[in-house]
Amino acid sequence: MSMTRNWFHVAALLCGMTLCGCGGANIPEESVTPPPPTPAKQMLMDIASSGEVGSGASMIRDALEAMKATDAPKAEELLKELTELEGMADSAKIKAKAKAMADKL
Repeated sequence: MSMTRNWFHVAALLCGMTLCGCGGANIPEESVTPPPPTPAKQMLMDIASSGEVGSGASMIRDALEAMKATDAPKAEELLKELTELEGMADSAKIKAKAKAMADKL
């Protein structure tokens, strides 16, 4: 009698496994959204659209100084370019330089 019960349990288990299949759970597809631009990048994009450096340069400098902890070579390069940008007077050149810097971030 116990042998019959064991076969019944085995048969029930096999039937259950067959009906469930191996498909697993349906996982909803996640939409991947790009991360928001860094504050420095956003400020550089604003300068690229306006052509005016203004007081935002000090905030960009602070963000680039903080960036030294994670990517020192890129931060150093961008800090040098920021110094050049601050010395520019031609609006078209400012726009081009700020756009190029923003693209590096």
